[in-house]
Amino acid sequence: MLPFKKTSTTLLLTTLSVTYSHIALADHGSLGFGIGTASPIITQTGVTLPAGVWAGGIITQFVSIDSASDAQLLNIKNNAIDDAHGDIHSVESFLQPAAFAAYGVTDDLTFGMRLPYVLRSGNRTPNEEGDAVNKQGDANGFGDVSFFGQYRFYHSDDNLNHASLVVGLKTPTGETGTTDNQGSTFETHSLPGSGSWDPSFGLSFTRAMGQFSFDTSFLYTVATQGTQQTDLGDIFGYNFALSYAFGAPARNNFFSSSNNAPWTAVLELNGEWQDQQSIHGQDDPNSGTHTVYISPGIRYSGGKNWNTALSIGAPVVTDHNGFQTDPDYRITYRFVATF
Repeated sequence: MLPFKKTSTTLLLTTLSVTYSHIALADHGSLGFGIGTASPIITQTGVTLPAGVWAGGIITQFVSIDSASDAQLLNIKNNAIDDAHGDIHSVESFLQPAAFAAYGVTDDLTFGMRLPYVLRSGNRTPNEEGDAVNKQGDANGFGDVSFFGQYRFYHSDDNLNHASLVVGLKTPTGETGTTDNQGSTFETHSLPGSGSWDPSFGLSFTRAMGQFSFDTSFLYTVATQGTQQTDLGDIFGYNFALSYAFGAPARNNFFSSSNNAPWTAVLELNGEWQDQQSIHGQDDPNSGTHTVYISPGIRYSGGKNWNTALSIGAPVVTDHNGFQTDPDYRITYRFVATF
């Protein structure tokens, strides 16, 4: 394998497991289908895996939620203008570990898949009478399997600029029958799986600049109707990342094997807009959101074929329709290896 191919393997591993999520509500996680070999931790790079190389690893996201009190939930329920506005819920936290694998078909084409497990803790909702709050418990289970592809349609002769087309498909393979403490099936927005086929398409770009690098990615997901005749709403995600490799500047600043700089600092802006969900053809007034995180992070490359990264995000924009709980903070961790 050529030296550039060896190092670009580690580059791509930091992004390809993070670009797809079937839900982007304020009290849910936001992951996608980037492999995750490059400097950013959430933002997808424009770089693809070298031909014949496998990448695999885990990516985990934890979101702490500013959950509402029972009194607040009952007050909103009992003063709502109609039943739809009074259909509210609160969650304490969201945890989603996921395993992924990807393969470089050619130097410019990568295919992969991701399998998540969803743990949504402390679900609560007012009862129909509005005189008590049901402690629904945890909604845990395997989420929907996603398949993705990335085609690099441009790279400069010096390998400092890369642009790619990204496509994906979330399949209805996750658990949709998870029940709460009262024995009732959770509503679709709380279930591990959505029961829908959701295609995605977007673009990603990378520019290397000595010890610095800039990455940006955009992804649009079309949500279709799934279980309980629910459409969770289309999603548009956009990301910007600036990275700095500590140590000597290098042409391929993403890799410890090419620049003797195993540590990389990352600062990202991660935005996500989601349309309102509809149930039986009726829009849910307590859905639809625009959330933006500022996410500093650090990546460590311990060798040519593996790296690990940690990002801590704080919301700077939380614009919701109706009543929705806000995220307090988000932690994203990944470990990736190539072979």
